[in-house]
Amino acid sequence: MLAIVAAVKEEINPVLKSGKFSSFDGPDGALSYEGQLASGASALIIASGMGKERSEAATEWLVRQHNPTLIISVGFGGGTKSAIDTSTIVISTSVSLLKGSPLEWSLPADLESIEADARWASVARMAVELNGIDFAHGPIITVPIVARSPGMKEWLGGKFGVYSVDLESYWVAKVATDASIPFLGIRVIVDSVDMTLPELVSQMPDTPSGGRTGKAISYALKSPRNISELTRLGRTSSRAGARLAEFLAAFASDFQNQTAPVVKQT
Repeated sequence: MLAIVAAVKEEINPVLKSGKFSSFDGPDGALSYEGQLASGASALIIASGMGKERSEAATEWLVRQHNPTLIISVGFGGGTKSAIDTSTIVISTSVSLLKGSPLEWSLPADLESIEADARWASVARMAVELNGIDFAHGPIITVPIVARSPGMKEWLGGKFGVYSVDLESYWVAKVATDASIPFLGIRVIVDSVDMTLPELVSQMPDTPSGGRTGKAISYALKSPRNISELTRLGRTSSRAGARLAEFLAAFASDFQNQTAPVVKQT
């Protein structure tokens, strides 16, 4: 079984709409869906909520209840390299954890890193290449706060050589790896390295859905600049969500073909 863990429903809405999914009772505090992607391949999708605790809890539930063949952490990420534009799919070679606050990041620190499953990373590369999807294949880093500024994202890319930054990939990877389940991190870039995210992004609730529309309206009404920021982010988010749905449909089809039982002819 293919299990997909995202943080918030906004990231997977295009995936759900393009396929055939129904909700079910999953882990507490999460949104859970089972069904088929646009390609017809089966998948189980969990929107865990943002950050360490929520993504860990949802992945632990998946391990206990379903023992999936592969767990993928998916969602939006920040670009950390100038060559990586919005809507680019980043296929992880590894996911790393950077602890502490930004004030501590300049101090010598050893990253905790987990290698992505090489077999499924290769399948993901084949899927994007055959379908003409822009991609990069490299390391992803997880940090405890939203990397909003171009300076922070550029520094992370230069210091650690990573291609994307997020809040959850490492925690999903750790639970999967501890359970000896293959893991793959997939991020679609929603904010390129030169793009500043609105301050509102850091104030959003960490739940998988709800509470965002009202905050966005209040933020937008404060100034015309805020409206412009949110409009730009809305456009890149829409394109990124569609690209993620495209990728998952292609990858899941290959995953299903490779894991289907072999029927012996008599």
